[in-house]
Amino acid sequence: MASKGAKRAWLIIGTLVIVMSLWIVALFVSSISGGISGGSAGANYDEVLVEEGASADKIVMINVIGEIFSDPEGSASGATDHNIIEQLERATEDPNVVGLILNVDSPGGGVLASDAIYNKVSEVAEDMPVVSLMGDTAASGGYYISAGATEIVAHRFTWTGSIGVIAMIPNFTEAAGKLGIGMSVIKSGALKDIGSPFREMTDQERQLFQTLIDEAYGGFVKVVADGRGIPEDRVREIADGRIYSGNQAKEIGLVDRLGDRDTAFDRAKRLADSADASLVAYQPVRGLFEGLGFLGVSGAADEIKSELGISRKPGASYLWIP
Repeated sequence: MASKGAKRAWLIIGTLVIVMSLWIVALFVSSISGGISGGSAGANYDEVLVEEGASADKIVMINVIGEIFSDPEGSASGATDHNIIEQLERATEDPNVVGLILNVDSPGGGVLASDAIYNKVSEVAEDMPVVSLMGDTAASGGYYISAGATEIVAHRFTWTGSIGVIAMIPNFTEAAGKLGIGMSVIKSGALKDIGSPFREMTDQERQLFQTLIDEAYGGFVKVVADGRGIPEDRVREIADGRIYSGNQAKEIGLVDRLGDRDTAFDRAKRLADSADASLVAYQPVRGLFEGLGFLGVSGAADEIKSELGISRKPGASYLWIP
């Protein structure tokens, strides 16, 4: 008769085998999920009817919900540059689409992702009207991408603005000292470990970072000036990082009118000269095994970094961080 210790060992081994088997199956299904969903542009989204019109014309509403970030391979969900641009391209390829609503509820995000979406929105706006509809929050990068739209509609209590750039660099020197943790650094140049969390930042390093931030800020100012027709000097006066309510933003020219989805839909139809257009949206098609995040190992680390206020990766952001 097997001992209790042996039974316990076999139980542990059996559990590990089951977990590993599930992991392998999930990886396999993940590798072929692209074939299930389709690989061409726009194939990962279904069109759903939001409000029916009397003609074949369509206004497409594209949601930009949550933090904006870059995902060039299209492997993530949410407000990524890949996902938003993919939907914009699908809309332009549909001959029945006569206008767009960019439904923004976002505190912003990465500089490159925000700029990529803005460039595509501006490009599309040259051929058809694009109305940005601001939700609870359309700040920093959320405003950046909206600046490329034909018109901006905000609720009177929307929080928007936060025009500026931020980079948060953690400093663990005090905590590391208390725990007796040190870092030995061997580097090729004085600035090779710039931004290290294990030592204080020097004045030279701070100035270097400030130069990079100022450059990105200048780009943001130009985008707002070009998109809203406001002189750059005036933009800099109102772009000190503060947020504005929809009411305040309208008073200083950052939005065109106050309203809700119906207002944005009406404006898009008027600008497209299509009073009987339908309102549709693109809904992402979920993969067969999507949502099996418990089989991954990176989720916990991302949550801890988020709680500590540490970015997923170093760099500047068009992001409002309270």
